[in-house]
Parts: sequence; C-alpha cells; structure tokens
Amino acid sequence: MDEAFQGEVLSLGEACAIATSTEKAVTDWAKVLETADEDFRAQHPDVEGFRARLEFGLIAYKKECPKASVRQLRDAAKWFVAQLDPDKADRDYDETFDNRGAQFSPTFEGGFLLRMWGPGADNQLIQAALDAYTEPYGPDSAAVPKHQRTYDAMMRIFETALAHRTCAKAPKPVVTLNITVPLKRYLGDTSAEPAVTEDGVVIPDQMISRLTPKSWLRRFLTDAEGKTLLDVGQKHRCAPDPVRQAAGYKEFHCEWHEGCDVPRSWSQFDHIIAFSHGGATSSDNMQLLCSTHNRLKHRLQVKANQQIWDHHHTQNRQEAETGGDEGGEGEPAPATAL
Repeated sequence: MDEAFQGEVLSLGEACAIATSTEKAVTDWAKVLETADEDFRAQHPDVEGFRARLEFGLIAYKKECPKASVRQLRDAAKWFVAQLDPDKADRDYDETFDNRGAQFSPTFEGGFLLRMWGPGADNQLIQAALDAYTEPYGPDSAAVPKHQRTYDAMMRIFETALAHRTCAKAPKPVVTLNITVPLKRYLGDTSAEPAVTEDGVVIPDQMISRLTPKSWLRRFLTDAEGKTLLDVGQKHRCAPDPVRQAAGYKEFHCEWHEGCDVPRSWSQFDHIIAFSHGGATSSDNMQLLCSTHNRLKHRLQVKANQQIWDHHHTQNRQEAETGGDEGGEGEPAPATAL
C-alpha cells in the first residue's frame, strides 16, 4: 500500500481508510484463526496473507475506479472481507443479535422515549419500512423536519399493524427491500459472492433463509460480468421493475463518470442513449444517476444541442448569402438540431 500511496494511486484519506478497514478486518480474522482447527487453517490464508489479499483487492478496485470516494472504498472493503471470510456476516449478526434490545420509557413530561439496537442487517428492514411510510419531502411538508416525519412514519406502521392483526388474509406488503442473492450462495455454497442489498450492504445467510418464505423471488440470468439479458425494447420509456433491478447489477452508487457517493436507493434510472434518440429501455442501456447528475446530464445535452443548432443555422445562412452573390441555385439546407 505504501507504493500505491507514493505512486499517487491513493490520496492520504484513501490510504487511511484502507488501512483502518484492513486493520479491523485482520484483527477479526486473527481471532477466527485462534479458535479454528488445523483443516480450516490449511484451507484459508494466514493473517498476513489475509491482509495482503485485502489490500491488493482494494488498490486494484481504486485503479479500476479512480473516481471512487473514501466511502465507496469502505463499502468495497466490506465486500472483499465477505469474500475472504464468508462467515463474517453471520458471526457479526449473531453477536449483535444476542445483544439486541429495545427500551420504551415514559417521561415525566407525559411523553416517551424509544431506543432500539440490533444487527445492521435488521436496520435495512427497518429503514425500508420507514421509507415506505414516510411522507416525501415537498411543499406540504417543507416545514416538517426529517425526525418528525420519521416519527409519523413509525406511528403509521404501528396503526397498520393494529388494524390488520385480525385479518384472515393479510394485505400485500408495501415495503420493498431488494436483495440480490447469487444462486450458488442461495444453494449453500459459502465460497460464492455474498448476498447484498441494492446499496451494497452484505446480508448474512441466516437472514436470507428467514426472509425467503415471505419474499417474492425473481430470477435474473447474467453473464460472468453480471450483465443481464433483460430487454423490453424501445416501446416502453419507463423501465419495468425487473429491468430497474437488473440495471447496474453490481453498482451500489450513482454512476456519474466523475464519481458520486449517492447510494443506489436514492438514485434514478436514466437512459444512457436517450429514449428520444432511439435508446432502448433495456438493462444495458440504463444507468444509475442521482437527481443532481441526472439533471446535469440533461442540461449538458440541451446545451450541446443548442450549439449544434447555432452552428447549422450560421452555416446555412452563410451558404445562402454566398449562393445569392454568386447566382447559385437551390434553397439553403434547413437548420437541423440533433
């Protein structure tokens, strides 16, 4: 890593982020090796080998994605650790689940306090539920701060649970949490890539087993690079749900070419080749862009089109004037905007 830092592949902040993530992962791996048997040690790298592989993977990721931010490097570190130590996500889940808890305490002022703590994977479920019930920010809720809208969302969840507890047929779920699980991993192969949410959060296998009976399963066929073959053609401008889930299969952040930290769940799906220019509504023609960069791309395209229009308009006018002086025949070519 020193060579990468001195060779200006990594900035100081990026080198510190990699060093911190690596040191924590190596410390956890050393504890695993202390209690492991000889067969496990023979099949897995030692502490220094683990460190070297993790650092090599992160530096290679940075070289491949030079615009990757410190946050994206930390997310990549978690993914690499899940590859090198397949059982880590389940161990972390068990440890935090054993210490889970919630406290509901009334206050002297007539209110209450609610505190909860538990596994990070369960946080994904809670956050998905809150997002589904939280009123979107807009003119009607501009004066309502985020923490109050979150409280209102929790009360709607509780009210919905009370209203439907005696239903013979439960209503369809309004909460959607998209988790991508490689088939080999689903079938029990812990050497396969881990299951991840659309934002790249690694989900432990035991949670996948718990959620599967209550979930909708959708199968995607991909090639070795994770590209899907889904394509609904150009007739539909708005991408259906399967195409949106397949687009940017392994992208967890906005795909702006200069780098962006906005996570996938906050991004929008944009046609790489504009629909108005013949671009298909297919997974290989869709990209993730945050609202800011989506609007910026549109403005840049409009500006480029205006420049093309001005160029053609000026050129046609000059040709018309030249043709008139020399007695040329024919009408000037019409101005064209692309």
